[in-house]
Amino acid sequence: MFSIRTRALSSPGPSARTGRSAFARVAVASALVPAILVGAGAPAVAATNTLTVTTLDRNGKKVTVTTTVVNLATNERRSVKSNTAKKLPKGTYAVLASISTGSASTLGARTVKVSGASKTTVDARKGKKVTMGLSPAPVGDGAWAQTTARICTTSASASYSVEASDRGDGSLYVIPNSSKKLAFGAMWQWSDGVGLSDSYAVMHTSTGVPSGLSKTFKRSSLGTVNVTGRQGPTATIDGSHLAVQPIERVCGSQMYAGLFGTDQPYRTKVHLSPGKWDIRASSYAGTKSGSTVSLGGYMVSRKVVAGNSYTLNFFRSAWGPSTRLPVVLNGRLSYSLNGMFADPGFPRFNVEGGDKATATLTFGGKTVKTTRDKGWEPEETYLEYKVTKTGWYKLTNNASRYYPEITFPSGMLSPKTSVTYRFKAKPNTSVTAPVYAVTMLPTGLNLYNRAKPGSTTNVQLKLSRPKLNPDAKLGTNPKVKTVTAKASFDGGKTWRSVKVKKIDGVWTAAVGNPTSGAVSLRARVTDTTGGYTDVTIIRAYAIG
Repeated sequence: MFSIRTRALSSPGPSARTGRSAFARVAVASALVPAILVGAGAPAVAATNTLTVTTLDRNGKKVTVTTTVVNLATNERRSVKSNTAKKLPKGTYAVLASISTGSASTLGARTVKVSGASKTTVDARKGKKVTMGLSPAPVGDGAWAQTTARICTTSASASYSVEASDRGDGSLYVIPNSSKKLAFGAMWQWSDGVGLSDSYAVMHTSTGVPSGLSKTFKRSSLGTVNVTGRQGPTATIDGSHLAVQPIERVCGSQMYAGLFGTDQPYRTKVHLSPGKWDIRASSYAGTKSGSTVSLGGYMVSRKVVAGNSYTLNFFRSAWGPSTRLPVVLNGRLSYSLNGMFADPGFPRFNVEGGDKATATLTFGGKTVKTTRDKGWEPEETYLEYKVTKTGWYKLTNNASRYYPEITFPSGMLSPKTSVTYRFKAKPNTSVTAPVYAVTMLPTGLNLYNRAKPGSTTNVQLKLSRPKLNPDAKLGTNPKVKTVTAKASFDGGKTWRSVKVKKIDGVWTAAVGNPTSGAVSLRARVTDTTGGYTDVTIIRAYAIG
């Protein structure tokens, strides 16, 4: 899962209503890992060692493009303009190029030894067509299909690529090359752009570049991911977007298939070819200045097997403190203030960036440290404190959602949360605080995270102690003494106790709902030593 801390004003990808604007046909060279810088300390370049890459379009006309040239021994990469001699050290190189001819894109790669005045030609006329599809073919109003292809170098330490697609009325070609120093990947996607119909994405990879590709996948060979995207806690009125990316592929990792964007909650099916995929759900909002800000979201990995089904639920209530517990490292207590709005289904990290927080640490009834995050700090904010005395410490963090550029949607859920941990700490230790993280998951809500008026909502109170820092020993889980819960129907002004019992092994609070408004939640787990965790979520879910 991913989240965004810094303000990143950018295009949101597909339009919330059409799902199309960000997926225009591209023809770019890109690095799959950071490029190795070439500069001071690089080998001396003899004046006679040059490479001239000639590039011809599909009509045989000489065109100038920027190629990616990779030294296959050192993985040094350079961007080289074609049709001009470029000084290079002696060696064997891969040349990657994308050549446009009208709406057609041709990908080509050459391997060439550079010694003296060396030359090579990437001739788009030698390109063979790439076509991919599905049988039976999907049908849907306003639907669109796209094939994206990529040629990569295959070094284990660094892989570079060139990529293009046949978006719109375009066509796509590749120039064959049997070199094992190169690999090929192609992905086909189909969607209606708004998530009302099923979506599809399939992936093909090979070593070397094939003589074209004409491949049709049978629907029976795919797996299915049932995806639900809810509304309510997200700080957006523009909606969310769904995308998939294959991972751990020879020449296909992280190829991007943006499926749709919508300003409505959804239930949809995404059919994928076998292999590992990242399923990405992200949220965006328009700013007061008319720009678009990326708020954050999720990136969840699934290994897809043909014929199998999987389920993912995004943007569920109630957003509360993550499972990132305080830790003591070499006698220094450390706690991040910025993990206070996590989806209960993915409780490790914030769903969306953007919050203000104040954390206070007390010892012996006296405040020993206070740390504040004023919102949109450039880095994560931590409360740090050197533990010099053994005893009981109490750490409280109060957080509120904050986006200076946007106006919150009316009735947004989870605008504020707080957590208190009471635990023993000792000097010169490296441990995870001996307390539980508490995650609240209201069940039976609709797509807008609302319960029926006057109904009863079972809220799962999940206790966990994940080891997120390898240097902080987890130790034995403390023995639970009591689990209690309260509900508020007036935004946290007054609270009433609710019954808690175990259902199928999970502590569950039964909340009798009002006839309108929203429900705030509070839960506390106390262990037999006297330690506890107390969590509060304001407007955890709505009624109606």
